[in-house]
Formats: sequence, structure tokens, C-alpha cells
Amino acid sequence: MLGLSLVGMSFIKLFLSFPAIALLLFTGFRLSIASGWLQIRKLPQAFSFLFKDSTGGFTSVAAVCAIVGGNLGVGNLSGTAVALRTGGPGFIVWMTLIIVVTSIIKYTTCYISMSTSEQVDGRVYGGPVVYLQQWTKKHWVALLVTAVTLVCALTVGNLVQVNSLSISMLLVEKPPLFAAIGMALALLYVTTLNAERLSNVISKVVPGMSIIYLTLVITALSRFSDGIVPSLKLICENVFSVGSFKDGAFMAFMAETFAIVQVGALRGVFATDIGLGLEGTVHAMVKGDKRIGNDFATQQSLISLISPFIVAIVTFLTTLVLLTTGAWTDLSLISTNMCFNAFMRAIGTDYTEYLLILVVFCFSFTTVLTWFICSKEVLSYVSNNNKWLEKLWTAFFILMIPLGALGTAELFWDIADISISISIIINSVGILMIFGKYKKEIFTATIEKKSLSRKSWGKR
Repeated sequence: MLGLSLVGMSFIKLFLSFPAIALLLFTGFRLSIASGWLQIRKLPQAFSFLFKDSTGGFTSVAAVCAIVGGNLGVGNLSGTAVALRTGGPGFIVWMTLIIVVTSIIKYTTCYISMSTSEQVDGRVYGGPVVYLQQWTKKHWVALLVTAVTLVCALTVGNLVQVNSLSISMLLVEKPPLFAAIGMALALLYVTTLNAERLSNVISKVVPGMSIIYLTLVITALSRFSDGIVPSLKLICENVFSVGSFKDGAFMAFMAETFAIVQVGALRGVFATDIGLGLEGTVHAMVKGDKRIGNDFATQQSLISLISPFIVAIVTFLTTLVLLTTGAWTDLSLISTNMCFNAFMRAIGTDYTEYLLILVVFCFSFTTVLTWFICSKEVLSYVSNNNKWLEKLWTAFFILMIPLGALGTAELFWDIADISISISIIINSVGILMIFGKYKKEIFTATIEKKSLSRKSWGKR
């Protein structure tokens, strides 16, 4: 029965992933063309806005750290290992390309979210749940978005993270449930913090864990430097299914290449949360002196472009570590253990596994925290700031954490991919419908009016 269930899940995942990827790419290309590839041209400017218009509370830096922390979860460790095993080394090229093309969706989502944000009892709400309800004027749409967000939060932002963390506990001969209990207690503590203290925690943990991980990556690559060039060559050779093409099996070539693209696309989306609308919800929470007007919305939207490019670099470096050390060829290694094995081959076993567990814990925790924050904001919005319902969701979310240590990685990943695909379809359709209303203003602060009139959708 379990085997049949997994086959059924795989079919549903494939069935939903195709329209999700197609919609994401279509939306990304249309917005990229309309903006003159703003996500590439204006990325340096985004960094200059990080420390502007901050008045305490939840700041722009905290918003970026929350999104980066949410992105730098298992999508850059176990997710990379899974993608490398299922899609081959070429997946990273497609993942990077899709991130470049679709990251403009983050800008657009954030801008529309800031422009349509609502303030209720001193609390600011934004994101797909807000602008889709405003656009459709249907409360059931907000309920649908909320339901999908809650499922994503439980799978992508909870069970998958804890499962990958619990697998690593076997390396130090500790019960996997220990990691889950530690995660639950950490989240329970953080939920008691106010906005300013929460902002401080996120702003310190995310940069710290990123520096530690990059130090490990650089150390590993320096010790296996002879394998860097061959690994890069292997990546280039596996962008397409060249073997099938050389054998004349054109249909096999198309099918295998699509499988590589699919893996790269799903990992790119999973690692960056592009198309899921988290950035709109998080950046709407930022406090500033100039929340009214287009300038603040533009600043926050540009800042939202930072996270996908950071994630792309980190994931690429993780892939290089797995390739150069040869850990990816060991079929006995799965998920997080493949990454652990790669680093221990390069650095050694003296306390390396404990340092890696600490990094993975931080990666998983920040992802769980970001998804929890977003899910609670969405639930609060549709329930008219119902405190009792928020507390009930908090308790349920925390109690679900240990379940991640008890399930199988494959099942959780399949459920996560399915929920991601559904969320992408809803949000992409929403962006395509709503963008027309904002097309005259959304890029005016960042590109010349002449370029805007030439490239806007209305003139095409």
C-alpha cells in the first residue's frame, strides 16, 4: 500500500509541476521583459536600501534575514543532494537560470503587497492573501490562499526541515527525535518574543550561520581544488541528456532533459520560495518612516531581490562540494547524510559532524520560523486578528514538529513539492491578473519612463 501511495504521489507531483513551472516561467519572462530585466540591473542598488527607513521593530534587515533564513534551509543541503541524485549535475544550471528569470516575481509580489497592505489594530498585513481578496472581492479566495499557505507551512516549512535535521542525528548516534524536540522547544521560546526582539534574533542568527557554512564550503573546496574544474565540466555536460541524443533516441532525449529541467525548477523554487508570496507577507511587516507612497514600496521590493541570488550562490557551492568530494556517487547516502559525508571527507571527523549539525539546525530553524511567521500572519488576517485561533495554530504547528522525525524523507518531499506547485499556480495567476493595474507605476521608480512605455504590456 505504501508503494502504491508513493507512486500516486509521484504522479500528482508530475501532473501539477508542469503547469506550475510553465506559469512560473511565463510570468517571469513577461515581468522581466516589462521591467527591462530589472532583477539583474538593479541588484546592487538593492543593498543600499537595506538600512534605510528603519524605525525599530521589524526592520528591512530582519525581513531580508527572515527570507534568506527561510530559503537557506534543507533546499541547500538535503534538497541539493536529492536534486543531484535525481536530476544529475546539470540540474544546477537550470536552477540558476530559473532563479534569474523568475526572481522578478519576488519584486512584483512585494510591490503589490506593499501597495495593497492593510492595517488592522496597528498590525500591517500584506501578501497574496490580501491582494487576491482585494482583487476578487471574494472571501473564499482568501480562505483558499490561507489553506494552501498552512499546508505549505506544515510540509515545506516544518516536516521536511525537521526530517532532514533528524537524519543527521544518526551520525552522532543520537535518536532522531532529539533534534525534533530541540526544534520544538526553540520555536516555543521564540514565539514569546516581541517584534523587536524577534528582529534582533533573526538578524544575528542568519548572518552567523551563513558565515559558518561558507567557511566550511571554502575549506572543503580548497582541499579538493583539483576536482573543481572536472566538476564544472561535468555540470556543463549534463545540462541536456546528451547521451540519448547521440544514440538517436530523440524522445528519450526530450523526456530526460525535461526531467532535468523539472528537478532544477522545483529545487530553484523550493530553495528560494519564488512564486509562493512569502516576501510580500514578510516585507509588509517592516516598519519605516515613509510607509505611504511608492518610494518605500520600491525600496522593499528591490530588497526582496537579494535573497534569491544569495541562495543561488550558496546552492551552487554546495553542489560543487558534493561533486568534488565524490559523495554524490555513493548510492548508500541520501538527503542530508550525503552533504555530511562530503564535508567529513574534506575536513575530517573531529567535531565536524557536530558543527554541521549546528549549521543544519540553524538552517532548519530559520526556515521553520519564517514559515511559521507567514502562516500566522495569513491566519490572523482571515480571522480578523483572532488571538485564540493564533494560539491554537501555534500549538498545533509546534506539536507537529516531532512528526517530521518519524516519517520518510521521500514522502515528505513529495507532499512539499505538491503543495509548492499548488501555491505557485494560485499566486502566478493572481500576479498575471493584478499586474495590469500597477504596470504604469511598478517600475517607474527604477527605469526610465521611455523604457517603461516601450516595454510595458499595454504596448505589446
